[in-house]
Amino acid sequence: MPHALIVEDDPNSLSGLSAILAADGFSVDTATTLAEARAALTRFIPDVVLVDLNLPDGSGLDLLQHLPAQPPGGALPVIVMTGNATVESAIEGLRHGIWDYLLKPVNIPRLRSLLARIPRPYELTEEVQTLRATLRQLGRFGPMLGRSGAIQHVYDMIEHTAPTEAAVLISGEAGTGKEVTARTLHEMSRRRKGPFVMFDCRAAANHAASRSLDSLLFGHERGAFSGAEQREQGLFEQASGGTLFIDEIAELPRPQQEALLRALDSQTFMRVGGTHQVVTDFRLVASTRKSPRAAVADGSLHSDLALRLDAAAVTLPPLRERGDDAALIAQSLVDELNREAASHGSADATKQIGPNFLRECLAYEWPGNVRELQDRVRRAYQASGDVLETLRADETGSGGVRDLNGSRVQVTVGTPLADVEEMLIRATLDAVGGTRHRAASLLGISPKTLYNKLQRMRLN
Repeated sequence: MPHALIVEDDPNSLSGLSAILAADGFSVDTATTLAEARAALTRFIPDVVLVDLNLPDGSGLDLLQHLPAQPPGGALPVIVMTGNATVESAIEGLRHGIWDYLLKPVNIPRLRSLLARIPRPYELTEEVQTLRATLRQLGRFGPMLGRSGAIQHVYDMIEHTAPTEAAVLISGEAGTGKEVTARTLHEMSRRRKGPFVMFDCRAAANHAASRSLDSLLFGHERGAFSGAEQREQGLFEQASGGTLFIDEIAELPRPQQEALLRALDSQTFMRVGGTHQVVTDFRLVASTRKSPRAAVADGSLHSDLALRLDAAAVTLPPLRERGDDAALIAQSLVDELNREAASHGSADATKQIGPNFLRECLAYEWPGNVRELQDRVRRAYQASGDVLETLRADETGSGGVRDLNGSRVQVTVGTPLADVEEMLIRATLDAVGGTRHRAASLLGISPKTLYNKLQRMRLN
């Protein structure tokens, strides 16, 4: 949805213009002064600005210098609204880069005609959609990697949720990439110009010695407690205009969860020792390794807070359910390590991944998910020569590299080939926990071919 900023000090005109733009499919942000408009531009990137020429604190043209530049090399579309007596000023404004002007009272059909021709560079044009679809097929979505159906569903959820202001809960096992997902949501949102502030609730106890948790979250006033020699901002204020990411929110103590819920509902909070409310201006993204339902059931997550977050929930799949993504991530990391080594002048040759290395990546269950994969690949890279042959290259005495998790198939000379094939298929399925897709990759056949062979085995 395209976004508009309307700067108008007349409440009736402001209300009417907002209704017209909303009816034409725009989301609307409003301001009644230049100061409010400048503040709005630090939080959002609009697709069009409608500004009254005469405002209580200056000329609408003064706003031009505060507008963000946008590709391809043009200025943000600005429509100036003016009375008959100041037409000359509006025309002067055209020379300074405004997109067009409207005389008051605003001619609604003309306004709608202008809106229909507004360039919308921050909307997904057909070309951008095609490019993004191509990148997704290659396995790249911002900083995220993967092309499996499971992760493509996550990409869909992020694309749908990122442009909104809704609070988001990201759930998934340890190591599945919750922080990367939160950063991707931020970078694809209209708050991407603002800060991304992260707080890990598991580290709350480490902060308690120097600063209370309430002070850390909400800030404090001077003299609020012993040692409070000056006002300090909390995370809520540090994240103003951007995104606040609370990692492992189920680890946040109950009183702070309740305070966070009140802040979300009222859009205000109070600093420790304060006497007046402070308006919030952050988007909340939270994460938990527990399923939200289980966290509510065991009392670690406030049920009302869970309901508030559940409106926009993203569930990350474990790596074992992501098909060939483990091999894609491993290859991408090795490429990155090669680039780092080349930049430091510490590598004479580019290291390659051997076929057995990829087989091991696909066969292993990865209980630690992407984080474990990255750690194992880095260690193997450091311990390997020009070719990475095994994930266990850093382990001493790693003989039997060609074994799969220690499994072997012993074949007696003269055994019919059909029986050998069946033995190998069964052993491979056992080694990968019955995951047909991975078994097919290890055997060098397609999942469909493996399925057909299994059907014949059952018939026999």
